Amino acid sequence: MIGRNTQPHCLVLAGLLALFLLLATVYNAISTPFEAPDEIGHFYYVVHLLQAGRLPVVPATDPPPNYEQEGAQPPLYYASAALLVRLLERPLRLDLEDADAPLDVNPHSTCARPGARYNVTYLAHDPHQEQFPYAGRVRVLHVVRLWSSLLGVATIAGVFATTRLAFPDVPAAAWLATGLAAFTPEFLFTAGAVSNDNLVTALSTWGVYLALRTLRDGLRWPRTLALGLLAGLTALSKFSGALLLPFALVIISLATCLQRSHPPHTSPPPHSPSPIRHSPFAIRDLQFAICHCSLFIVSLLIVSAWWFLRNWTLYGDLTGTRPMLEMLPLRHGMSVGTLIRELPGLFCSWWGAFGCTAPPAGFYVSYVALVLGGLAGLVADRRRLRRDWLPVGMLLAWLALLGGAYVRWNWVIHAPKGRLLYPALVSVAALLGRGWAGWAARWRGLLPILLVALVAGAGVVPFAVLAPPIAAPPIASTLTDVHPQHPLDGRFGAEIALLGYDLNGVSFEAGQWLDLTLYWQALARPADHYTLAIQLVSAVPGETATLVNFNTWTGGGNYPTGLWHPGDVITDRYRLRLPGDVSRAQGWYLQVVLFDLKGGRRLPFTMDTQPAGDTATLTLLRVGAAEPEREAPATADRIASPVNFEGAVVLDGVRVIAEGEILNVTLWWRSIAPLGKDAVVFVHLYDAEMHLVATADAPPLSGGFPTSLWQPGDRVHDEHAVPMLREGEPPFWLGIGWYDPATGVRLAATQRIGKGTDADGVRLPNDEFLISIAP
Repeated sequence: MIGRNTQPHCLVLAGLLALFLLLATVYNAISTPFEAPDEIGHFYYVVHLLQAGRLPVVPATDPPPNYEQEGAQPPLYYASAALLVRLLERPLRLDLEDADAPLDVNPHSTCARPGARYNVTYLAHDPHQEQFPYAGRVRVLHVVRLWSSLLGVATIAGVFATTRLAFPDVPAAAWLATGLAAFTPEFLFTAGAVSNDNLVTALSTWGVYLALRTLRDGLRWPRTLALGLLAGLTALSKFSGALLLPFALVIISLATCLQRSHPPHTSPPPHSPSPIRHSPFAIRDLQFAICHCSLFIVSLLIVSAWWFLRNWTLYGDLTGTRPMLEMLPLRHGMSVGTLIRELPGLFCSWWGAFGCTAPPAGFYVSYVALVLGGLAGLVADRRRLRRDWLPVGMLLAWLALLGGAYVRWNWVIHAPKGRLLYPALVSVAALLGRGWAGWAARWRGLLPILLVALVAGAGVVPFAVLAPPIAAPPIASTLTDVHPQHPLDGRFGAEIALLGYDLNGVSFEAGQWLDLTLYWQALARPADHYTLAIQLVSAVPGETATLVNFNTWTGGGNYPTGLWHPGDVITDRYRLRLPGDVSRAQGWYLQVVLFDLKGGRRLPFTMDTQPAGDTATLTLLRVGAAEPEREAPATADRIASPVNFEGAVVLDGVRVIAEGEILNVTLWWRSIAPLGKDAVVFVHLYDAEMHLVATADAPPLSGGFPTSLWQPGDRVHDEHAVPMLREGEPPFWLGIGWYDPATGVRLAATQRIGKGTDADGVRLPNDEFLISIAP
């Protein structure tokens, strides 16, 4: 247990604050620029102040500025950030010369989609510009993010001070509350982003502290003045900060009652207020309360009245929320049931949603346990907690007030975001910290274990959750730095070279993963962000079916072609899951295409300097059927004794149907061993004297499934069309077999005939299976 001396407390608190700032800086560095929720609007509000020197006005003009609806927000956070940028402009060489450069939206974005592997970001990003020490607007962005982190430090210090004041007899509560607030991953993420939530949370936290101090120590004119000024600043940070007004008025009234019950010369014990004395409320007490309330309101208005007056003048709305709502999609048909169904999402976003990077569902299990453990601790320690009914009630009241405002806002627009409740972070952290402190008093060592676990959880998130899906592909500067398994000399247009590819095999089963790496080189800066299509297209002639058609920006969405620098050699990796329901085993061409998504224009492709259309066909792959038995012949089509060819392929069934002058022959093949070469099926039609009259030789599936790709267990439903003898001709024969097209040699055909025959079967004449056909 941490000692009661002030110096150790200060050192430990300073260490926690420093650790928080370090982690917030890590989140700042790893989070992709402009990808945090509404960060574009918040950042360009700051840019507008720096460039125009005046507050923005909404709705946006034509062309619309990037601050969008955030231009209606109170200005304090943005003005303070702009001031910081001005102060650091020369030392850090800050400039906004590229502030007007477009922010291109990724049309393939999977932002916030659970389990998404590619195109997680919402915008196009240039890794050359976004790497430390950064440049242009990205450097300014990280400076403003640092200001957010410093405001987060103020919030954490306020949580500690408030919890220590609320529960002075339980020191562990303050440390646990500090740890819970400081190492909440989503709060760290917000503190590493450009958002006015950081300022309103810090000021609200210290407003709650001053309110609690007022209840503990009684009304004092300087404290009431400070509370009013702070409430005014909070209202200038975000409209939810104006809730300090009704909260503080209630606190002042309650403090008046408590002060009357315990005059200064008969004050109650410092940590357990006594019941209020039942005596008439004198006129002077009412006057005392009115004076303090008046001082609070006047000091609040001195700071913020100009802002409300401006909103009324511009928009006819004191709060300025009307023009904001006019720019946002409003809800229709909202209900209590909908609100309840959104509670899990609210809970998840409180602990960690991270903008576009959605963590796995298991991420939240530990935080559910954390909340339940804290609530259970409050219930278990309810007797001792009765002595602190006043701070507990105040913390709950503040939480309820923010919760009501959140419900009202979420009723109008879809906004189940935990960060909107962060001004009540002090209430949640203090109460959960008090609950866990009860358990820590029973089990020695629980306090440091919890703190270490919280730090570890928050520290892992940037590297395990944030970084992987937004990492840029490896970029080299010379061709000697890459070594494709399958080198190519391909060109898409005059700007992009396809140097080769790696592949994790040529034979796959349904539902397996296909790992493909493409090697590109920027011969010049491409003119656009081209879409890359990775496709598996049927190899059967005449078929256009696709098994896979994955569209993406290059680099998995993290390095689109329009940002490539001439000379870049990009290693572009993809892991694609094959469908689990594949109807038949066959061959599929693996091909890639680059095209302009807006116009649909494909880039022309050349291979070895020769035109090759608009598609780069890499190789032919086998994909097995999900249920091979689907290709087994029906009873009527089965051969009584299957025919074995070369010990590798078995003919299980034959169906012959005459249609006009065509004989449609369907063959059911089954692979029992690798053949190792590409053989051709022959289907020969003979007359009654066994003279050859027609043929229909072709590889299986007309070349769509070469036998070199067959694997044991594959079944192939193969069809051939043979010109038929004219009607009235005598009976004829149909001969079926295989041959090697390179040599013309037929594959050995054997069949078991009768009982007691050799297990290997009898060699068929001419290595051909004959069946009699009546015309």
